Amino acid sequence: MRLAPPVLAACLLAAPLGAEPDARLHEAITAELAAKADTGRLAALAGELAGGLPSVAPPDPPALAEVAPDVREGEVQVALTQLSILSGGNGHLALQLAQDGRTDVIYLMSGTARLADLEAASGLVGREGEVWHLRRPLVVWPGAALVLAEGEELEMDTAGGAFLLSFGAVRIDGASLRGDGGENPVVKAFRPFLLVTGRGSLHARGASFADLGFQGPTAFRGVAVLTTGLLQSPSSPMVTGSGFERVVSLGFQGADGLVLAGNRLGGAGAVVVRDGRNLVIAGNRIGAGGKGAGLRLSGKLDGVRVAANTIQGAGGNGIQVEGNVRNLDLRGNVVLANAGAGISIGHADCVTVRGNIVAANRTAGLRLSHTGAARVEDNVILSNGSAGVEVRDQSGKGPVLLADNLLARNREGLRAAGLGEVTLSGNDLSDQTPRQFAGDFAPWLGPWLSTGEALVIPAALGATPGAAVPCETE
Repeated sequence: MRLAPPVLAACLLAAPLGAEPDARLHEAITAELAAKADTGRLAALAGELAGGLPSVAPPDPPALAEVAPDVREGEVQVALTQLSILSGGNGHLALQLAQDGRTDVIYLMSGTARLADLEAASGLVGREGEVWHLRRPLVVWPGAALVLAEGEELEMDTAGGAFLLSFGAVRIDGASLRGDGGENPVVKAFRPFLLVTGRGSLHARGASFADLGFQGPTAFRGVAVLTTGLLQSPSSPMVTGSGFERVVSLGFQGADGLVLAGNRLGGAGAVVVRDGRNLVIAGNRIGAGGKGAGLRLSGKLDGVRVAANTIQGAGGNGIQVEGNVRNLDLRGNVVLANAGAGISIGHADCVTVRGNIVAANRTAGLRLSHTGAARVEDNVILSNGSAGVEVRDQSGKGPVLLADNLLARNREGLRAAGLGEVTLSGNDLSDQTPRQFAGDFAPWLGPWLSTGEALVIPAALGATPGAAVPCETE
């Protein structure tokens, strides 16, 4: 049973908890959204709204040993068997059928190879002008490294069932990796892909990826780094300043220390991250256009910073967080016109959502479900198809702070079902029509209006939060 709204003596706040909202910024953001909604300008405004954003300076990757490469031809089944041991056999039938009866494959057994080394050692790699053509699958074994250097282009043959599978290191610096846009004679849906797994590593800087991946397991959906269990890579993956066009997804699993910064994903591209610690996803532009979320975070994650990204036009939620997630910081992002919610966070604890612009999404602007302690501050949440902020199944969880947010022209301002303890402070709902509070928030509209916009809504009687590890302080 929840305390009735009149029982407020110990719940009223004498003053707002945070700083006053920046009316100038709010006006500038509202005007930009009403005009051409230039995402670059909005990103700059979101950075101001968040109080500034730290720069991301990814470390240099470890130096590669300059050892002569050992390149030879072998049997594709050996590599597929090893892949099955590491990541399971889901989807392997399609890979085998796409080979159209051929079994030959290029193995980089050891050393560091450039494209010219592959061409010299195997007839399965050819060159026309500045473009190298990979006619069959290429497998990089543990301890070996493949380098694509500035200005080089590697095109993989769809009809030949080509793909790049690495149990070793892949470095792509200012180079291009793409499918040829053709068709496989046996598996029509097949497209070439890059998969790094086992103790492999991927470092891409200023790279270009195109026409990669097909529907199926994450491993084959375009560009994927899947390192789990005891065989994790000694080097964290880094993808910076790179472009992705017509790549089904960019996926990571178990990628501790991931740095994904300053990239552009167009077409149907999406970013999928599962499991990991100390991740940075910053300054990316994701124009998804596919069926799912633009950015999906799931599994066991701890220490995730998502900052200064622009996510627009996803077929599901803009940002979707689910699983066992702790210490999540969403800051200075622009999340626009997605087919689901702008930001949906479920089963996460120690959450900060600050200085984001969330607008014109088909359902909620921000949805919190089964979350622990959460701070939602200094956001601009406008013109979403349902609630600006929706809180679900919070009873018995950690407290939620909603402070200094601007909510306007959403179908509803605040909506809740299963409301726990919530503090409201300094939020601007003056232009929030047609409804300000709905669901479990509705009985608290009168008290909120009468207290000068500062109010603590207590948890329901009998809802005792479980023991929790304190959140890290900022």
